[in-house]
Amino acid sequence: FQAQGIAVAADSSPRIDAQMKAGSTSETVTVSANTIPELKTDRADVATQFTTKEVESLPIPDRNFTNMQLLLPGAQSLNWSHASDENPQASKQIQVDGQAFGGVAYQLDGTDNQDPILGIIVINPPLDAISETKITTQNFDAEFGKAVSSFISVQTKSGSNTFHGSLFDYRESSANLARDPYTQFPGTIFPPGLKNQFGGSIGGPILKDKLFFFGDYQGVRQK
Repeated sequence: FQAQGIAVAADSSPRIDAQMKAGSTSETVTVSANTIPELKTDRADVATQFTTKEVESLPIPDRNFTNMQLLLPGAQSLNWSHASDENPQASKQIQVDGQAFGGVAYQLDGTDNQDPILGIIVINPPLDAISETKITTQNFDAEFGKAVSSFISVQTKSGSNTFHGSLFDYRESSANLARDPYTQFPGTIFPPGLKNQFGGSIGGPILKDKLFFFGDYQGVRQK
């Protein structure tokens, strides 16, 4: 029995039913999976999956991975955050379906990625390092019993037989921001400010077909 073209995504178990028939030793049964079924019959979870292309193209505030939750229905950002000394990864406090933000369970490459006390993300991966992510908001599997609000699974990129990478630099200055005509009249001193977000990624081969590497960096300078 041979099955080809099976798409395996994060936190998913594609079901392939093999129907074996009696035949000669020279006979091969081939199953071509040209289309991905829209209806899930093996689980009842409600989830949204983002591919590499979507992660790179969608407008995500501050390029902060935790803000991807705001692309889901029923997600709301709170108007406060933890102090920077206890939240160096800038995890956002976001409620999903009215549940507390501490009920969001994070998983990075199959490992637990949530602070057990504050309920925030521990390693906040740069968007350039993410290959795909899946956010489940209802009917989690039993293995994710820790999640109350939502469960976020992330898979990071890896190297390949060819070198690939990215480079970015985003600069935001208060001088380019629009003024509020009702509170900031002409001649009003506009508070100065500058935010610079930069970084990149690179991956490639060490031993062809055997050993690869991938690394990334993201920095923020703000004043």
